[in-house]
Amino acid sequence: MRAIPPGAAADLDVVVTAAMTVDFDQLGPVHPVYATYAMAKHFEEAGRTLLLPYLEPGEAAIGTAVSVEHLAPAWVGDRVRVTARCAEVAGGRLTCALTAVDATGRLLGRGTTGQAVLPEAVVEARVGEAARRARGPASSAG
Repeated sequence: MRAIPPGAAADLDVVVTAAMTVDFDQLGPVHPVYATYAMAKHFEEAGRTLLLPYLEPGEAAIGTAVSVEHLAPAWVGDRVRVTARCAEVAGGRLTCALTAVDATGRLLGRGTTGQAVLPEAVVEARVGEAARRARGPASSAG
């Protein structure tokens, strides 16, 4: 991984859709607002967007951590800007500080993400099709 300057940033612009609102698999719809889990996904995407230009050929990254503090709601149709800033790079790991703000600048959430940079072959061995087959059949709940 090439050196990432402290404070380097990447933005992800999102328009909240109905698919991003709180709707649990077993409980159904709960609130018609931007879900914390959707914000977490966007935090990870923004962090990855920041990292990608710094990967060397033959390197890949895998997420290792995400934390989200959801501070205010956003509704379907609202525009959200998610910003990832390089907080730390150490031992092949990138930590980003994240914010989500609406079009008026209101802070909707903040948090962090972590990513590990590894050789592509290592990532493929851990999460690729061969790794899935090697674990054997998935057990079913019941």
